[in-house]
Amino acid sequence: MSRDRGAGAHLMLVLTATMAVGPLLTHSLSAMSPLVIQDLQLTETQFGLLATTTFLVAALTAVRTGRWADRLTARTLLVVMFGGAALAMLLTAAAPGYTVLLLAMVLSGLGQVMANPATNRLIRLHVPAARRASWLGIKQAGVQASQLVAGLTFPALGLLLGWRTAVLVAVGVVLLLLVHGWWTVPDNHAGTPAGRASRTASRSGTAPRSRTRAALTSWAPLRSWAARRSRSAPAPPSRPARPPMPGVVRAYAAAAALTGLGAQAANVYLPLYAHRELGLDVVTAGATVSVSALVGIASRVLWARVMDRPRADGFVLLAGMALGAAASAVVLILAPLHPGLGWAVWPAAVLHGGAALAVSVVVMSGAMRAVPAERVGASTGVVTMGLYGGFCAGPLVLGGLLQLTGSFAVGWAVVLAGYLACAGLAVLVRSRARR
Repeated sequence: MSRDRGAGAHLMLVLTATMAVGPLLTHSLSAMSPLVIQDLQLTETQFGLLATTTFLVAALTAVRTGRWADRLTARTLLVVMFGGAALAMLLTAAAPGYTVLLLAMVLSGLGQVMANPATNRLIRLHVPAARRASWLGIKQAGVQASQLVAGLTFPALGLLLGWRTAVLVAVGVVLLLLVHGWWTVPDNHAGTPAGRASRTASRSGTAPRSRTRAALTSWAPLRSWAARRSRSAPAPPSRPARPPMPGVVRAYAAAAALTGLGAQAANVYLPLYAHRELGLDVVTAGATVSVSALVGIASRVLWARVMDRPRADGFVLLAGMALGAAASAVVLILAPLHPGLGWAVWPAAVLHGGAALAVSVVVMSGAMRAVPAERVGASTGVVTMGLYGGFCAGPLVLGGLLQLTGSFAVGWAVVLAGYLACAGLAVLVRSRARR
């Protein structure tokens, strides 16, 4: 019993760390945004394009890498994800200018895109069905744990050591977590069904195909008979086409995109907004995303437990969460209008963490329920593509509007519209399901 608990604790740490290391670079740069922008002389649009680049790469590769997560071993996936995160951080710390920094963000996107499909598959294989949604919520909270650590530590490290050295500190942490994961992660299957069938045949004493072919070519009568047999035999049936992805998965992907736009826009620009619009110092402004992250950790676990219930309806939850996130955007629009409303950034951060940052738990859990085990990686890839599509649009849109208008208000209004559209989508899907 204690051994099972220990294995479960190690698996949970691996899952949570896998979700945390991918976005750590983006969160750290966001928390140190005033320092990074000043050092590299970036515009607001250029800074937003860093996160956009990462998530655009992730969105474009999400479906294919989701299928890879169904085939590759768990250790191989860990090396790709943790190694990609470490290399991206090293390149960022050494970047002489903006172009190299963009290349680092491309590498970061390639490294983190497999995190959701890989971890969801491990949960499906190694966690009892009744506990999967709870485990999903805890491992998804790894993203917010990364954001919490970044908001609390990187602004201070950046001021004391410089932002580049602060990023190098994170590299050491990522490598330590990779070593732990390598030794403790349970192994996944090693390849395709055909590969497993051939290994099964080998173990059962069936001769390898190459030996059979050699025997045929060495015995002329048998070769002649085999040729006649092959000509008379009917053609083998064609491989069945891959069934289409259920419509509910595509609906979850659309909801993920609409909420992802606002969630990542706030994750990237909330510290800069608090610093410029509300007059908070660099460390206090960085703490705004830490508050969101802390609430986000708790909310992801809470909403995951709700999704564990047999009759839980993901779209009902999405409607409520989207409206809560919309309230956060409204507060962010109103806060700079009066000098006495600067404190409102904190309840806005709480609403952001409690609603927008927890959406991924609902959409991932819903996507896992909608397909059989062998398609979990593919369905997660579809939802991940939507999520990262929203992630890449949010910082780019908000940064561009900020540079164009000189104010955050228009950008937050676009974020508000995305949240309201998600609520409308959830209501529409739910109403059609009742018919």
